Amino acid sequence: MPVSQESTSHIDPLFSEPAWQSNASMLQLEWINFEDRSLITSYRYRIHSNGQIAVDWMDAGFKDTISNLNLKLMSGQTYTAEVKAVNGGYFNSSSIQSSLVLVSEPPALSGLVFVAE
Repeated sequence: MPVSQESTSHIDPLFSEPAWQSNASMLQLEWINFEDRSLITSYRYRIHSNGQIAVDWMDAGFKDTISNLNLKLMSGQTYTAEVKAVNGGYFNSSSIQSSLVLVSEPPALSGLVFVAE
């Protein structure tokens, strides 16, 4: 999670920095490594921010990548995507989640210059 076409993004899981992107209308989610002895039959996902649901639980079928278009995400907000697997007995797994911060506004100019040594 999340990948977005036609936007700037940053994901740095190695250093646990928050992921960010600049596209306020589209999120692409991708997930791997769900396992179930009863065989996974589908996946479900949702997107939320600060207790507000942006996309309620949706069926993704058996795909491991989905794109959400025409979203109205707000700059400065942290959005969390959750994904869970559904097995042949219609039981849901625990959900996995990942978050990103939407940054669609340019930073304010401070007049300061930083030089890396």
